[in-house]
Amino acid sequence: MGRSSALVRLPWMLCALCWALDASAATTGRVADLNGHGLPGALVTLTKSPQERGPTALTVFSDEQGAFAFPATAPAGTLSAHLLGYKQVASPASSGASEPLTLLMRPDANQAGTAPASAYLRGITRDADRETLIGTCVGCHQIPAPEVRDYAKLLDDTPQTQTPVARQKAWEAVVQQMNYISAKEFSRAGGPASAGESVYSGGEPGPMARLLADSLRGSLQEVRGYTYGAPLLANSRTVIREYEVPEPNAIREAITLDDPGAVFAADVSSNRIFRIDTSSGAIRALTIPGPDLLGPHTLVRGRDGLWIGPFFPGHVARLDPKSESWKLWPLGPANGHPVGLHDLSFDANHELTTDRRGRVWFSDIGNNAVGWFDPRTGKNGSYPIPPVPGRKGGEQVYGLSMSPDRTHVWYCQVGIGSFGSFNTETLKFETQVSFPSPTSGPRRMSMSDDGVLYLALYGAGQLAAYDTRALKMIAVYDLPDRASAPYATTWDPKRRVVWIATSNANVIYRFDPKDKSFGVLPLPRERAFLRSINIDEHTGALVTSYANIVEHVRGPRMALVIDLGDKAAQ
Repeated sequence: MGRSSALVRLPWMLCALCWALDASAATTGRVADLNGHGLPGALVTLTKSPQERGPTALTVFSDEQGAFAFPATAPAGTLSAHLLGYKQVASPASSGASEPLTLLMRPDANQAGTAPASAYLRGITRDADRETLIGTCVGCHQIPAPEVRDYAKLLDDTPQTQTPVARQKAWEAVVQQMNYISAKEFSRAGGPASAGESVYSGGEPGPMARLLADSLRGSLQEVRGYTYGAPLLANSRTVIREYEVPEPNAIREAITLDDPGAVFAADVSSNRIFRIDTSSGAIRALTIPGPDLLGPHTLVRGRDGLWIGPFFPGHVARLDPKSESWKLWPLGPANGHPVGLHDLSFDANHELTTDRRGRVWFSDIGNNAVGWFDPRTGKNGSYPIPPVPGRKGGEQVYGLSMSPDRTHVWYCQVGIGSFGSFNTETLKFETQVSFPSPTSGPRRMSMSDDGVLYLALYGAGQLAAYDTRALKMIAVYDLPDRASAPYATTWDPKRRVVWIATSNANVIYRFDPKDKSFGVLPLPRERAFLRSINIDEHTGALVTSYANIVEHVRGPRMALVIDLGDKAAQ
Protein backbone atom coordinates (compact mmCIF):
# COMPACT_ATOMS: atom_id res chain seq x y z
CA MET A 1 0.00 0.00 0.00
CA GLY A 2 1.40 3.45 -0.93
CA ARG A 3 1.77 6.27 1.52
CA SER A 4 -1.05 8.35 -0.02
CA SER A 5 -3.69 5.63 0.37
CA ALA A 6 -2.55 4.95 3.92
CA LEU A 7 -2.98 8.61 4.83
CA VAL A 8 -6.46 8.78 3.35
CA ARG A 9 -7.59 5.85 5.49
CA LEU A 10 -6.45 7.42 8.77
CA PRO A 11 -9.44 8.24 11.01
CA TRP A 12 -9.95 12.00 11.41
CA MET A 13 -9.78 11.74 15.23
CA LEU A 14 -6.16 10.61 15.02
CA CYS A 15 -5.15 13.75 13.17
CA ALA A 16 -4.10 15.77 16.22
CA LEU A 17 -1.04 17.79 17.11
CA CYS A 18 1.26 14.84 17.69
CA TRP A 19 0.37 13.09 14.43
CA ALA A 20 3.59 12.85 12.43
CA LEU A 21 4.63 12.46 8.80
CA ASP A 22 7.58 10.37 7.69
CA ALA A 23 10.34 12.88 7.04
CA SER A 24 12.88 10.42 5.68
CA ALA A 25 12.06 11.42 2.10
CA ALA A 26 12.40 15.18 2.43
CA THR A 27 13.66 17.93 4.67
CA THR A 28 11.73 20.82 3.14
CA GLY A 29 8.05 21.57 2.99
CA ARG A 30 5.22 23.91 3.75
CA VAL A 31 2.73 24.44 6.59
CA ALA A 32 -0.72 25.42 5.32
CA ASP A 33 -4.34 25.66 6.42
CA LEU A 34 -7.12 23.62 4.86
CA ASN A 35 -7.54 26.25 2.13
CA GLY A 36 -3.89 25.98 1.16
CA HIS A 37 -2.82 29.30 2.63
CA GLY A 38 0.65 29.25 4.13
CA LEU A 39 0.93 29.59 7.92
CA PRO A 40 3.91 31.65 9.09
CA GLY A 41 5.65 31.18 12.42
CA ALA A 42 4.77 27.51 12.86
CA LEU A 43 7.24 25.33 14.74
CA VAL A 44 8.08 22.23 12.71
CA THR A 45 9.86 19.53 14.69
CA LEU A 46 11.78 16.61 13.21
CA THR A 47 12.18 13.77 15.71
CA LYS A 48 14.92 11.46 14.52
CA SER A 49 14.44 7.76 13.99
CA PRO A 50 16.01 5.57 16.71
CA GLN A 51 18.85 4.33 14.53
CA GLU A 52 19.87 7.80 13.34
CA ARG A 53 22.74 9.91 14.63
CA GLY A 54 22.43 13.53 15.68
CA PRO A 55 20.11 15.54 17.91
CA THR A 56 17.04 13.87 19.34
CA ALA A 57 14.93 16.50 17.63
CA LEU A 58 15.38 19.60 15.47
CA THR A 59 12.86 22.41 15.20
CA VAL A 60 12.66 25.08 12.50
CA PHE A 61 10.09 27.81 11.81
CA SER A 62 7.94 28.42 8.75
CA ASP A 63 8.41 31.68 6.85
CA GLU A 64 5.79 34.20 5.67
CA GLN A 65 4.62 31.78 2.95
CA GLY A 66 4.57 28.82 5.33
CA ALA A 67 7.73 27.26 3.86
CA PHE A 68 10.25 25.50 6.06
CA ALA A 69 13.59 23.81 5.52
CA PHE A 70 15.79 21.65 7.72
CA PRO A 71 19.60 21.68 7.53
CA ALA A 72 21.12 19.30 5.03
CA THR A 73 22.62 17.32 7.92
CA ALA A 74 19.22 16.62 9.51
CA PRO A 75 18.62 12.91 10.22
CA ALA A 76 15.67 10.91 8.98
CA GLY A 77 12.66 10.92 11.26
CA THR A 78 9.12 12.18 11.70
CA LEU A 79 7.63 15.66 11.43
CA SER A 80 5.06 17.43 13.57
CA ALA A 81 3.80 21.02 13.55
CA HIS A 82 2.91 23.33 16.42
CA LEU A 83 1.15 26.71 16.16
CA LEU A 84 -1.01 28.61 18.63
CA GLY A 85 -4.66 28.42 17.62
CA TYR A 86 -4.17 25.46 15.26
CA LYS A 87 -4.11 21.68 15.34
CA GLN A 88 -2.26 19.51 12.86
CA VAL A 89 -4.36 17.27 10.62
CA ALA A 90 -3.53 14.52 8.15
CA SER A 91 -2.79 15.51 4.60
CA PRO A 92 -4.55 13.39 1.92
CA ALA A 93 -1.40 13.63 -0.19
CA SER A 94 2.21 12.84 0.44
CA SER A 95 5.41 13.88 -1.20
CA GLY A 96 7.87 11.69 -2.93
CA ALA A 97 11.56 11.52 -2.21
CA SER A 98 12.30 14.69 -4.18
CA GLU A 99 9.17 16.69 -3.36
CA PRO A 100 8.49 18.98 -0.37
CA LEU A 101 6.04 17.84 2.28
CA THR A 102 2.83 19.70 3.09
CA LEU A 103 1.68 19.78 6.72
CA LEU A 104 -1.95 20.79 7.05
CA MET A 105 -3.36 22.51 10.13
CA ARG A 106 -6.89 23.54 11.05
CA PRO A 107 -7.97 26.36 13.35
CA ASP A 108 -8.88 25.29 16.89
CA ALA A 109 -10.06 27.82 19.47
CA ASN A 110 -9.17 25.47 22.35
CA GLN A 111 -5.43 25.93 22.85
CA ALA A 112 -5.02 23.16 25.44
CA GLY A 113 -1.80 21.38 24.58
CA THR A 114 -0.34 24.30 22.63
CA ALA A 115 -0.70 27.23 25.03
CA PRO A 116 1.65 27.14 28.05
CA ALA A 117 0.71 26.57 31.68
CA SER A 118 0.84 30.33 32.27
CA ALA A 119 -2.19 30.80 29.99
CA TYR A 120 -4.43 29.23 32.65
CA LEU A 121 -3.44 31.84 35.24
CA ARG A 122 -4.65 34.93 33.37
CA GLY A 123 -7.83 34.99 35.43
CA ILE A 124 -5.98 35.71 38.68
CA THR A 125 -6.77 39.35 39.40
CA ARG A 126 -4.60 39.94 42.49
CA ASP A 127 -0.86 40.22 41.81
CA ALA A 128 -0.08 38.90 45.30
CA ASP A 129 -2.05 35.70 44.64
CA ARG A 130 -0.28 35.05 41.33
CA GLU A 131 3.12 35.81 42.85
CA THR A 132 2.53 33.49 45.80
CA LEU A 133 1.25 30.68 43.59
CA ILE A 134 4.21 30.90 41.23
CA GLY A 135 6.78 31.47 43.96
CA THR A 136 5.60 28.42 45.89
CA CYS A 137 4.79 25.90 43.15
CA VAL A 138 6.93 26.67 40.12
CA GLY A 139 10.25 26.06 41.85
CA CYS A 140 9.84 22.39 40.89
CA HIS A 141 7.19 22.19 38.18
CA GLN A 142 4.92 24.27 35.98
CA ILE A 143 1.52 25.31 37.31
CA PRO A 144 -0.92 24.08 36.19
CA ALA A 145 0.94 21.20 34.57
CA PRO A 146 -1.12 18.64 32.58
CA GLU A 147 -1.51 16.30 35.58
CA VAL A 148 -2.64 19.28 37.70
CA ARG A 149 -5.29 20.05 35.08
CA ASP A 150 -6.32 16.39 35.10
CA TYR A 151 -6.65 16.53 38.88
CA ALA A 152 -8.88 19.61 38.61
CA LYS A 153 -11.09 17.75 36.15
CA LEU A 154 -11.27 14.79 38.53
CA LEU A 155 -12.53 17.16 41.25
CA ASP A 156 -15.15 18.50 38.85
CA ASP A 157 -16.27 15.00 37.93
CA THR A 158 -16.50 13.71 41.53
CA PRO A 159 -19.74 14.52 43.40
CA GLN A 160 -17.98 14.48 46.79
CA THR A 161 -15.70 17.39 45.82
CA GLN A 162 -18.29 19.78 44.42
CA THR A 163 -18.48 22.09 47.45
CA PRO A 164 -15.84 24.80 48.07
CA VAL A 165 -14.85 23.23 51.39
CA ALA A 166 -14.42 19.77 49.89
CA ARG A 167 -12.47 21.13 46.93
CA GLN A 168 -10.13 22.99 49.26
CA LYS A 169 -9.54 19.82 51.29
CA ALA A 170 -8.69 17.98 48.09
CA TRP A 171 -6.07 20.60 47.20
CA GLU A 172 -4.72 20.49 50.76
CA ALA A 173 -3.87 16.82 50.25
CA VAL A 174 -1.86 17.82 47.17
CA VAL A 175 0.10 20.46 49.09
CA GLN A 176 0.94 17.94 51.80
CA GLN A 177 2.14 15.51 49.16
CA MET A 178 4.31 18.23 47.58
CA ASN A 179 5.89 18.94 50.96
CA TYR A 180 6.61 15.25 51.43
CA ILE A 181 8.27 15.02 48.01
CA SER A 182 10.27 18.19 48.67
CA ALA A 183 11.48 16.92 52.04
CA LYS A 184 12.49 13.59 50.51
CA GLU A 185 14.30 15.25 47.60
CA PHE A 186 16.28 17.81 49.56
CA SER A 187 17.32 15.50 52.37
CA ARG A 188 18.84 12.87 50.06
CA ALA A 189 22.35 13.89 51.07
CA GLY A 190 21.55 13.62 54.76
CA GLY A 191 20.88 17.30 55.36
CA PRO A 192 17.78 18.87 56.90
CA ALA A 193 14.50 18.70 55.00
CA SER A 194 12.99 21.81 53.46
CA ALA A 195 10.88 23.93 55.77
CA GLY A 196 7.49 25.37 54.86
CA GLU A 197 9.00 28.74 53.96
CA SER A 198 11.73 27.20 51.79
CA VAL A 199 12.12 28.12 48.13
CA TYR A 200 11.44 24.46 47.32
CA SER A 201 8.33 23.44 49.23
CA GLY A 202 4.59 23.24 48.73
CA GLY A 203 3.95 25.92 51.35
CA GLU A 204 1.60 25.85 54.31
CA PRO A 205 -1.20 23.36 53.45
CA GLY A 206 -4.19 25.45 54.57
CA PRO A 207 -3.39 28.80 52.93
CA MET A 208 -1.94 27.21 49.79
CA ALA A 209 -4.97 24.95 49.38
CA ARG A 210 -7.27 27.97 49.55
CA LEU A 211 -5.17 29.77 46.95
CA LEU A 212 -5.12 26.75 44.63
CA ALA A 213 -8.88 26.25 44.96
CA ASP A 214 -9.53 29.92 44.17
CA SER A 215 -7.00 30.20 41.34
CA LEU A 216 -7.45 26.88 39.52
CA ARG A 217 -11.18 26.94 38.93
CA GLY A 218 -13.10 24.58 36.68
CA SER A 219 -11.82 21.52 34.91
CA LEU A 220 -8.99 23.40 33.13
CA GLN A 221 -9.51 21.39 29.97
CA GLU A 222 -9.86 24.48 27.79
CA VAL A 223 -7.90 27.69 27.35
CA ARG A 224 -8.58 30.27 24.66
CA GLY A 225 -7.20 33.49 23.26
CA TYR A 226 -3.61 33.19 24.47
CA THR A 227 -0.98 35.12 22.49
CA TYR A 228 2.76 35.48 22.99
CA GLY A 229 2.40 39.24 23.32
CA ALA A 230 5.68 40.08 21.57
CA PRO A 231 7.17 39.80 18.07
CA LEU A 232 8.54 36.40 17.08
CA LEU A 233 12.34 36.27 17.15
CA ALA A 234 12.65 33.22 14.92
CA ASN A 235 13.24 33.28 11.19
CA SER A 236 13.55 30.62 8.50
CA ARG A 237 17.20 30.03 9.52
CA THR A 238 16.49 29.48 13.23
CA VAL A 239 17.20 25.92 14.39
CA ILE A 240 16.52 24.48 17.86
CA ARG A 241 18.44 21.27 18.54
CA GLU A 242 17.33 19.12 21.48
CA TYR A 243 19.39 16.32 23.04
CA GLU A 244 17.51 13.93 25.30
CA VAL A 245 19.38 12.45 28.24
CA PRO A 246 18.06 8.99 29.17
CA GLU A 247 16.27 8.74 32.51
CA PRO A 248 16.69 8.52 35.41
CA ASN A 249 18.28 11.93 35.63
CA ALA A 250 17.49 15.43 36.76
CA ILE A 251 19.07 17.77 34.22
CA ARG A 252 19.55 21.20 35.74
CA GLU A 253 21.79 23.35 33.52
CA ALA A 254 23.70 23.07 30.26
CA ILE A 255 26.71 24.93 28.89
CA THR A 256 29.41 24.87 26.21
CA LEU A 257 33.09 25.61 26.81
CA ASP A 258 35.87 26.12 24.24
CA ASP A 259 34.44 23.53 21.85
CA PRO A 260 30.92 24.38 20.60
CA GLY A 261 30.57 20.76 19.52
CA ALA A 262 30.29 19.56 23.11
CA VAL A 263 27.52 20.44 25.56
CA PHE A 264 27.93 19.72 29.27
CA ALA A 265 24.76 19.14 31.32
CA ALA A 266 24.46 18.80 35.10
CA ASP A 267 22.48 15.97 36.71
CA VAL A 268 21.50 17.01 40.22
CA SER A 269 20.14 13.55 41.02
CA SER A 270 23.66 12.12 41.06
CA ASN A 271 27.31 13.11 40.79
CA ARG A 272 27.28 13.14 37.00
CA ILE A 273 28.05 15.69 34.32
CA PHE A 274 26.89 14.56 30.89
CA ARG A 275 29.05 15.36 27.86
CA ILE A 276 26.91 15.50 24.72
CA ASP A 277 28.42 15.44 21.24
CA THR A 278 26.26 17.87 19.28
CA SER A 279 26.99 16.23 15.92
CA SER A 280 26.48 12.56 16.73
CA GLY A 281 24.25 12.93 19.78
CA ALA A 282 26.52 10.55 21.71
CA ILE A 283 26.39 10.99 25.50
CA ARG A 284 29.03 10.15 28.07
CA ALA A 285 28.71 10.48 31.84
CA LEU A 286 31.59 12.08 33.74
CA THR A 287 31.34 11.26 37.44
CA ILE A 288 32.54 13.60 40.16
CA PRO A 289 34.79 11.44 42.38
CA GLY A 290 34.24 10.91 46.07
CA PRO A 291 31.75 9.30 48.46
CA ASP A 292 29.55 12.38 49.00
CA LEU A 293 26.37 13.10 47.07
CA LEU A 294 26.95 16.54 45.56
CA GLY A 295 24.27 16.83 42.88
CA PRO A 296 25.97 19.22 40.39
CA HIS A 297 23.74 22.25 40.06
CA THR A 298 25.29 25.52 38.90
CA LEU A 299 27.59 25.50 35.84
CA VAL A 300 29.89 28.42 35.06
CA ARG A 301 32.42 28.58 32.24
CA GLY A 302 35.95 29.40 33.38
CA ARG A 303 39.21 29.95 31.56
CA ASP A 304 40.55 26.84 33.27
CA GLY A 305 37.53 24.56 32.79
CA LEU A 306 33.99 24.00 33.95
CA TRP A 307 33.17 25.27 37.45
CA ILE A 308 30.40 23.49 39.30
CA GLY A 309 28.38 24.43 42.34
CA PRO A 310 26.64 21.51 44.08
CA PHE A 311 23.00 21.14 45.02
CA PHE A 312 23.98 19.68 48.37
CA PRO A 313 26.25 21.54 50.77
CA GLY A 314 29.94 21.56 51.21
CA HIS A 315 31.98 21.59 47.98
CA VAL A 316 33.05 23.36 44.80
CA ALA A 317 34.25 21.34 41.80
CA ARG A 318 36.11 22.04 38.59
CA LEU A 319 36.31 19.82 35.51
CA ASP A 320 39.18 20.00 33.04
CA PRO A 321 37.35 19.14 29.79
CA LYS A 322 40.50 18.05 27.97
CA SER A 323 41.88 15.59 30.51
CA GLU A 324 38.45 15.00 32.09
CA SER A 325 40.10 15.28 35.47
CA TRP A 326 38.53 16.83 38.57
CA LYS A 327 39.54 19.14 41.37
CA LEU A 328 37.34 19.50 44.47
CA TRP A 329 37.45 22.07 47.24
CA PRO A 330 35.63 21.23 50.49
CA LEU A 331 34.04 24.27 52.11
CA GLY A 332 34.20 24.63 55.86
CA PRO A 333 30.88 25.27 57.67
CA ALA A 334 29.60 28.80 58.20
CA ASN A 335 28.97 29.36 61.92
CA GLY A 336 28.59 25.63 62.35
CA HIS A 337 26.13 25.19 59.46
CA PRO A 338 26.97 23.54 56.10
CA VAL A 339 27.52 25.91 53.19
CA GLY A 340 24.71 25.83 50.61
CA LEU A 341 26.51 27.23 47.57
CA HIS A 342 24.10 28.42 44.88
CA ASP A 343 25.58 30.88 42.36
CA LEU A 344 29.27 31.55 41.66
CA SER A 345 30.57 35.02 40.78
CA PHE A 346 30.69 35.66 37.04
CA ASP A 347 31.31 38.64 34.76
CA ALA A 348 29.45 40.22 31.84
CA ASN A 349 30.61 37.36 29.59
CA HIS A 350 29.12 34.87 32.07
CA GLU A 351 32.60 33.58 32.85
CA LEU A 352 33.82 32.82 36.34
CA THR A 353 35.54 35.85 37.83
CA THR A 354 37.28 36.66 41.09
CA ASP A 355 37.77 39.78 43.13
CA ARG A 356 41.10 41.60 42.99
CA ARG A 357 42.54 39.22 45.58
CA GLY A 358 41.72 36.12 43.54
CA ARG A 359 38.76 34.99 45.63
CA VAL A 360 35.67 33.41 44.07
CA TRP A 361 32.41 34.64 45.63
CA PHE A 362 29.16 32.75 45.96
CA SER A 363 25.65 33.00 47.35
CA ASP A 364 25.12 30.71 50.35
CA ILE A 365 21.41 29.85 50.21
CA GLY A 366 21.67 27.62 53.25
CA ASN A 367 22.88 30.42 55.53
CA ASN A 368 21.51 33.50 53.73
CA ALA A 369 25.06 34.75 53.39
CA VAL A 370 27.60 35.94 50.85
CA GLY A 371 30.57 33.58 50.83
CA TRP A 372 34.04 33.33 49.32
CA PHE A 373 36.79 30.81 48.80
CA ASP A 374 40.34 31.04 47.52
CA PRO A 375 41.11 28.36 44.90
CA ARG A 376 44.85 28.69 45.62
CA THR A 377 44.67 27.98 49.35
CA GLY A 378 41.27 26.31 49.74
CA LYS A 379 40.30 28.73 52.50
CA ASN A 380 36.73 29.99 52.66
CA GLY A 381 34.47 32.24 54.71
CA SER A 382 31.13 34.00 54.67
CA TYR A 383 29.25 37.13 55.72
CA PRO A 384 25.59 36.83 56.82
CA ILE A 385 23.31 39.29 55.03
CA PRO A 386 21.85 41.83 57.48
CA PRO A 387 18.09 41.72 58.14
CA VAL A 388 15.97 43.84 55.82
CA PRO A 389 13.53 46.09 57.73
CA GLY A 390 9.96 44.94 57.34
CA ARG A 391 10.92 41.73 55.55
CA LYS A 392 11.23 39.21 58.36
CA GLY A 393 10.85 35.54 57.40
CA GLY A 394 11.75 33.68 54.21
CA GLU A 395 15.14 35.34 53.72
CA GLN A 396 17.07 33.22 51.22
CA VAL A 397 19.86 34.57 49.07
CA TYR A 398 19.74 33.27 45.50
CA GLY A 399 21.36 34.96 42.49
CA LEU A 400 24.81 36.55 42.56
CA SER A 401 26.85 38.58 40.06
CA MET A 402 30.17 40.46 40.13
CA SER A 403 30.44 44.14 39.14
CA PRO A 404 32.82 45.10 36.30
CA ASP A 405 35.23 46.71 38.79
CA ARG A 406 35.50 43.36 40.66
CA THR A 407 35.02 45.07 44.00
CA HIS A 408 31.31 44.46 44.53
CA VAL A 409 29.16 41.36 44.44
CA TRP A 410 25.44 41.88 44.00
CA TYR A 411 22.99 39.37 45.41
CA CYS A 412 19.22 38.97 45.64
CA GLN A 413 16.91 37.38 48.20
CA VAL A 414 14.12 35.51 46.50
CA GLY A 415 11.94 35.00 49.57
CA ILE A 416 11.63 38.67 50.57
CA GLY A 417 11.86 40.62 47.29
CA SER A 418 15.18 42.32 48.01
CA PHE A 419 18.66 42.76 46.53
CA GLY A 420 21.88 44.46 47.55
CA SER A 421 25.67 44.71 47.29
CA PHE A 422 28.72 43.68 49.28
CA ASN A 423 32.10 45.39 49.01
CA THR A 424 34.83 42.76 48.64
CA GLU A 425 37.54 45.25 49.64
CA THR A 426 35.99 46.69 52.82
CA LEU A 427 34.06 43.48 53.53
CA LYS A 428 30.97 45.55 54.28
CA PHE A 429 27.40 45.39 53.01
CA GLU A 430 26.49 48.63 51.24
CA THR A 431 23.42 49.06 49.01
CA GLN A 432 20.10 47.47 49.88
CA VAL A 433 16.98 47.75 47.69
CA SER A 434 13.54 46.22 48.26
CA PHE A 435 10.87 45.80 45.63
CA PRO A 436 7.39 46.95 46.66
CA SER A 437 6.13 43.36 46.78
CA PRO A 438 7.91 40.88 49.08
CA THR A 439 6.71 38.04 46.78
CA SER A 440 8.10 39.60 43.58
CA GLY A 441 10.77 36.88 43.74
CA PRO A 442 14.08 38.16 42.30
CA ARG A 443 15.88 35.00 41.31
CA ARG A 444 18.88 34.77 38.98
CA MET A 445 20.50 37.89 37.60
CA SER A 446 23.31 39.11 35.37
CA MET A 447 25.22 42.32 34.81
CA SER A 448 26.22 44.16 31.65
CA ASP A 449 29.74 45.42 31.05
CA ASP A 450 28.55 48.97 31.80
CA GLY A 451 27.30 47.98 35.24
CA VAL A 452 23.56 47.53 34.68
CA LEU A 453 22.12 44.72 36.80
CA TYR A 454 19.21 42.80 35.25
CA LEU A 455 17.03 40.85 37.67
CA ALA A 456 14.38 38.27 36.77
CA LEU A 457 11.36 38.88 39.04
CA TYR A 458 10.06 35.35 39.15
CA GLY A 459 6.80 35.93 41.00
CA ALA A 460 5.94 39.30 39.50
CA GLY A 461 6.69 38.34 35.90
CA GLN A 462 8.89 41.38 35.40
CA LEU A 463 12.42 42.43 34.46
CA ALA A 464 14.21 44.97 36.67
CA ALA A 465 17.14 47.05 35.40
CA TYR A 466 19.31 48.72 38.04
CA ASP A 467 22.31 50.99 37.46
CA THR A 468 24.93 49.80 39.95
CA ARG A 469 27.20 52.79 39.29
CA ALA A 470 24.59 55.49 39.83
CA LEU A 471 22.81 53.31 42.44
CA LYS A 472 19.50 54.00 40.72
CA MET A 473 16.64 51.84 39.46
CA ILE A 474 16.37 52.40 35.72
CA ALA A 475 12.97 50.72 35.33
CA VAL A 476 10.90 47.63 36.07
CA TYR A 477 9.37 46.21 32.89
CA ASP A 478 6.31 43.95 32.65
CA LEU A 479 7.03 40.82 30.63
CA PRO A 480 4.57 39.99 27.84
CA ASP A 481 3.21 37.20 30.09
CA ARG A 482 3.19 38.10 33.79
CA ALA A 483 2.64 34.42 34.73
CA SER A 484 5.69 33.23 32.75
CA ALA A 485 7.85 32.88 35.91
CA PRO A 486 11.14 34.37 34.62
CA TYR A 487 13.87 32.36 36.31
CA ALA A 488 17.08 33.97 35.11
CA THR A 489 18.59 36.73 33.00
CA THR A 490 21.68 36.48 30.81
CA TRP A 491 23.46 39.50 29.43
CA ASP A 492 24.55 38.95 25.81
CA PRO A 493 27.72 41.03 25.30
CA LYS A 494 27.77 40.55 21.51
CA ARG A 495 24.16 41.33 20.70
CA ARG A 496 23.93 43.66 23.72
CA VAL A 497 20.55 42.33 24.76
CA VAL A 498 19.19 40.44 27.76
CA TRP A 499 17.92 36.87 27.45
CA ILE A 500 15.25 35.81 29.94
CA ALA A 501 14.68 32.15 30.78
CA THR A 502 11.08 31.38 31.75
CA SER A 503 9.89 28.32 33.63
CA ASN A 504 6.10 28.52 33.15
CA ALA A 505 5.58 29.78 29.58
CA ASN A 506 7.65 27.52 27.27
CA VAL A 507 9.42 30.55 25.78
CA ILE A 508 12.60 32.60 25.93
CA TYR A 509 12.25 36.38 25.99
CA ARG A 510 14.76 38.87 24.61
CA PHE A 511 14.91 42.41 26.00
CA ASP A 512 16.64 45.14 24.00
CA PRO A 513 17.79 47.98 26.28
CA LYS A 514 18.13 50.36 23.32
CA ASP A 515 14.42 50.56 22.54
CA LYS A 516 13.03 48.80 25.65
CA SER A 517 11.37 46.16 23.45
CA PHE A 518 10.69 42.46 24.02
CA GLY A 519 10.84 39.62 21.53
CA VAL A 520 9.79 36.00 22.07
CA LEU A 521 11.20 32.65 21.00
CA PRO A 522 8.69 29.79 21.49
CA LEU A 523 10.06 26.39 22.43
CA PRO A 524 8.81 23.21 20.77
CA ARG A 525 7.22 21.31 23.64
CA GLU A 526 5.22 21.49 26.85
CA ARG A 527 6.97 21.65 30.24
CA ALA A 528 9.88 23.60 28.77
CA PHE A 529 11.07 24.56 32.24
CA LEU A 530 14.20 26.74 31.96
CA ARG A 531 16.48 27.79 34.82
CA SER A 532 19.42 29.35 32.98
CA ILE A 533 20.67 30.39 29.55
CA ASN A 534 24.30 30.37 28.48
CA ILE A 535 25.72 31.75 25.25
CA ASP A 536 28.32 29.91 23.22
CA GLU A 537 31.24 32.31 22.97
CA HIS A 538 32.16 31.19 19.42
CA THR A 539 28.81 30.81 17.65
CA GLY A 540 26.48 32.99 19.71
CA ALA A 541 24.07 30.07 20.08
CA LEU A 542 21.86 29.95 23.17
CA VAL A 543 22.53 26.89 25.34
CA THR A 544 19.95 25.82 27.90
CA SER A 545 18.01 22.81 29.19
CA TYR A 546 14.58 21.62 30.23
CA ALA A 547 15.28 21.58 33.95
CA ASN A 548 12.55 19.40 35.46
CA ILE A 549 14.84 18.50 38.30
CA VAL A 550 12.81 16.64 40.94
CA GLU A 551 12.57 12.92 40.24
CA HIS A 552 8.76 12.88 40.56
CA VAL A 553 8.28 15.79 38.14
CA ARG A 554 7.22 14.78 34.66
CA GLY A 555 8.52 16.52 31.59
CA PRO A 556 11.33 16.51 29.04
CA ARG A 557 14.91 16.16 30.26
CA MET A 558 16.98 17.62 27.46
CA ALA A 559 19.84 19.96 26.66
CA LEU A 560 19.20 22.54 23.94
CA VAL A 561 21.39 24.43 21.48
CA ILE A 562 19.54 27.25 19.71
CA ASP A 563 20.97 28.78 16.54
CA LEU A 564 18.97 31.98 16.15
CA GLY A 565 19.97 32.37 12.53
CA ASP A 566 20.75 36.06 13.05
CA LYS A 567 24.51 35.95 12.35
CA ALA A 568 24.80 38.95 14.67
CA ALA A 569 26.88 37.26 17.34
CA GLN A 570 29.44 35.51 15.16
